[in-house]
Amino acid sequence: MESLQNLHSHTIYCDGSLTVEEMVQAAVSKGCGSFGFSGHSFMAWDAWPSMSPDGTRQYMLDVAHMKDKYADKIKIYCGIEQEYHSDGPPVGFDYIIGAVHYLKKDGVLISVDTGASHQQDSVDEHYGGDYYAFAEHYYETIADIAKTNADIVGHFDLLTKFNFDDSRFDTSHPRYIGAALNAMDEVLRSCRLFEVNTGAMYKLGKAEQYPSTFLLRELYGRGGEVILSSDSHDAGSICWKFSEMKELLRSLGFKTIKRLTKTGFADVQL
Repeated sequence: MESLQNLHSHTIYCDGSLTVEEMVQAAVSKGCGSFGFSGHSFMAWDAWPSMSPDGTRQYMLDVAHMKDKYADKIKIYCGIEQEYHSDGPPVGFDYIIGAVHYLKKDGVLISVDTGASHQQDSVDEHYGGDYYAFAEHYYETIADIAKTNADIVGHFDLLTKFNFDDSRFDTSHPRYIGAALNAMDEVLRSCRLFEVNTGAMYKLGKAEQYPSTFLLRELYGRGGEVILSSDSHDAGSICWKFSEMKELLRSLGFKTIKRLTKTGFADVQL
């Protein structure tokens, strides 16, 4: 049986619920042959959920210790989820997940995914209630993800987190599709690897992964590559619905997924 890998996970150094060691133990119990940590990069304007500078250094030391302690059971990687608006670029990590959680508008940074009501209030206040203007700004920002030195594009369509059944905006609307696909084309110039992220499926019962099935089909047509991610903040979420995601990817035409190895990212047959 093929061993599992998940590179998007969080611990008590940011907004996760378990220690580094507890997450390693959980990953071993889930059958992971390798596992990666991706703590949130420091954000001076929003101390939580980011790691402080001192916390980041301790996080790296802690993960390094676990690499040695569990070397006979699992391969451990130390990464970071680099927020677009964080200072950078980050150094000393095995990989970087580039992500956009905030948008700069009207001289302030507003969160994309803090909560459903917060997102609605932000759209009302800063975009005149126009969700498509919000979407266009989000995708204009993530189009510039090269700024983070990303190896992996994190939750590409994160702004849909609370858009259950298209209740907030229509994801088939030309303005939304145009913004998303324009951003995808631009992102692919610098990073071809997108995570297929099941985090909101686990936490919120969201019907679809990030990116949506429509966007994954478009990504396949553009020659993009994928890696499985569960954006884990606890033990139960590790590798959540990975089997289902593999079936979905096969149905869309993908033949391989990526896996991080000691020599870089390698193809694994689906």
